[in-house]
Amino acid sequence: GDCVLSRPADSDNPPPEESLGGRRPFHGVKELFLSDHYDYQSAHTIEGKCVVHSFKNYTKLENVGTEDYFCRFEYKAATGGFTPDRVAVYCKCEMPYNPDDLMVQCEECEDWFHPACMGMTIEDAKKLEQFLCSDCTSDDYAKGSLNSFPVSSSTEVKVEPKRIKR
Repeated sequence: GDCVLSRPADSDNPPPEESLGGRRPFHGVKELFLSDHYDYQSAHTIEGKCVVHSFKNYTKLENVGTEDYFCRFEYKAATGGFTPDRVAVYCKCEMPYNPDDLMVQCEECEDWFHPACMGMTIEDAKKLEQFLCSDCTSDDYAKGSLNSFPVSSSTEVKVEPKRIKR
């Protein structure tokens, strides 16, 4: 949907900084929350219009423009709770996916990894034709279960990853 950018940030779709707990490492630069809180803003504070995509649609964009933002969580201002309140985690660092960070997919287990966590530079990762993680290259590899990261404390919901992560 469309959103109006204003100063202070539009409270219908606030940025992570305005939530309890603030910005986390997995929050994208262009990430906003759908909030149940409304403010009235002066027309003088409006800077322009932006497009707020679903997380899935945002990750499919060929080029992200200055007006493109995304939303994957609904934020309850009164409680500080999120829906969904858990998301799938990836890599050895077990963090949720941040669309700003390049990730490489293991050909064997199909999990996603940050190049830095695998001891590679981003340039090294971009040159790879195929990638096998350290678990899959070791003889005693046993496939582990997909864990999840609590966004706030409560029930478990998972967000599907995208195919190519960059």
